[in-house]
Amino acid sequence: MRLPTAECHTIDLSADRRTSVVRTVALFVVLAASFMFGALQASALPQQALNSRVVLDLPEGFEPSPLFSGFTNENLGVSYVIFETPHEAYDELISGFTAEGLAKRGITSVERGTLPRTDDHIYIRAQQTSPTGTYEKFFVVFRTADQSVLVSANVPVEIMRNRTITAEDIERVLSSAKTAAHLTVRELYRLGYLGEFKRAGTVIGTSTVYTRDGRFEPERKGQSRPVFMIAPSLDKRPVKEPQAFATKLLTSLTGYRQLKLSTPTEVTIGGLEGISIEATAVDATDENPVNLLQILLPAPGGGYYRLLGITPTSQTLIPEFRRIAQSFELTDARR
Repeated sequence: MRLPTAECHTIDLSADRRTSVVRTVALFVVLAASFMFGALQASALPQQALNSRVVLDLPEGFEPSPLFSGFTNENLGVSYVIFETPHEAYDELISGFTAEGLAKRGITSVERGTLPRTDDHIYIRAQQTSPTGTYEKFFVVFRTADQSVLVSANVPVEIMRNRTITAEDIERVLSSAKTAAHLTVRELYRLGYLGEFKRAGTVIGTSTVYTRDGRFEPERKGQSRPVFMIAPSLDKRPVKEPQAFATKLLTSLTGYRQLKLSTPTEVTIGGLEGISIEATAVDATDENPVNLLQILLPAPGGGYYRLLGITPTSQTLIPEFRRIAQSFELTDARR
């Protein structure tokens, strides 16, 4: 079964499980384009992202995002999103950055370039159209003594066209990317009940995956198994039509086909009112039928939390997913 996400320090890079990194990169580039919000100043100061070791030299107007590992300029709709993996994952990480591979994720106009960096790295510029608009995309992948790092810059095309921000501005920031010795940690939510599920880790700092064995990839290649994940939105944009938006999110889920959705229902979890949808589908990776439960919870002050459970139809876990979801609550950091 395709895992929605993975965590850098627990990825198993054995030959049978290498695709975990590539799949995670695929999720990363999709997430980084789907939920961005928005005049750069000449001065730049080093800033470290929350739940990350990465430091970028950023102009005034950028702040660490409370929802993901990275930075945003809400006035411009520009963001930098960060993904970290172990040092040895570098070759697998860059393998996903081909024109063909990116095209499968809706990323086009791919061009390779160079940056004034002295480390091993690749730099790519591209474009992507998402539900929130069309974005210029800038990717740098580099490795340090103990990490491999991907930084994605996402800029609305109109900002580039009127030269409020230029490619040189973005390249200057990406060239400055480095890592600190320690990460900063900020928890946004918690689960009071997990049953047999265990935390497998996080991606982009705040999205969390849970499996029964605490692994991202199954012990046997191709083995179908249930997973549960929580993914905060990448910005604080208000969800104006929760039911329509929840339906759109679920029908756009990559890696699954023949999706059939149930009628959305209203739920209240942790004091948040949201939308619950069940669905059936076929996993495009292993052709196994699956059941899905998605719960969309619009957050106070904008944005949302997406709770998603996926299980082979042979395992009746939707009630268990609901019980896990009902234990969701925000921490003091998000109240």
